[in-house]
Amino acid sequence: MKQKEKLLIFDFDGTIADTKSIYYKSIYDVVKRFGYSYKDIDRIIDLGMSLRKVLKKLGFSFLTSWFLHKEIMNNVEKYVNEVKKCKDVDSINGIRTKKILVTNSLKEFVTPILRHLKINCFNEIYGAEDFADKAEFIKEYLKKRKLSRRNCYYVGDRASDVITAGMSGCKSIIVSGKCAWDSKKEISKANPDFIVSDIKDIRKIAK
Repeated sequence: MKQKEKLLIFDFDGTIADTKSIYYKSIYDVVKRFGYSYKDIDRIIDLGMSLRKVLKKLGFSFLTSWFLHKEIMNNVEKYVNEVKKCKDVDSINGIRTKKILVTNSLKEFVTPILRHLKINCFNEIYGAEDFADKAEFIKEYLKKRKLSRRNCYYVGDRASDVITAGMSGCKSIIVSGKCAWDSKKEISKANPDFIVSDIKDIRKIAK
C-alpha cells in the first residue's frame, strides 16, 4: 500500500452492530452462578477488554476461562438474529478508502452477524483469535504497510477506543450514536481526534 493511501479500521461492537445487551446478558447468564452481580459485569466490560480479559479480570483461571468463554459464545450465538445494524452503517459502502474490521469479538460470532445484516463492505476482517492485543496488532499491521498516522483512522464508539487508536498509531474517530457503549460525555473526556454523531459523517473526514 502506498504512503498516500488511507485506511479505515473499524471496531465492531457498538460501532457496526448493536450488540451491547447481548454481550451483557450472555456473560451474566454464565458467571452469575459464581456469585457475580450484573454490576460486576458492567464494571469490567466498561474497561473495553476482550472477553478473555474480562474473564481473567473477574478472577477465573485460564482453564476455567476457556470453558466459560465457550459457554458464553454459545449463548451469544443464540441471539445473532436479534442483532441490528447501528444507524447508517450502509453509508460506509460509499467510502472508497480501504476498510478493515478489527474486533475483540470472535470471528465465529461476527461473521454470521455480518451475513445476517448483509454487511460486506470490509476488505479484511480480524477477530480475537487473530491477536492477543488489538493495539499491537494494528501497530504491526500499519508498520508492514508503511502507513503513517495521518493516513490511518480507527473508528470506535468508546473512550477506550481513543486509547487503542493512540497506542496503535492511528487518528481516532468516535461515533457517539445510540449504539455507542459510552456516552458522548465519556467520549469527549478522552479527547478523540474526531467525534461524529453518525457513522455517515466519516466520509467528510476520510475523503
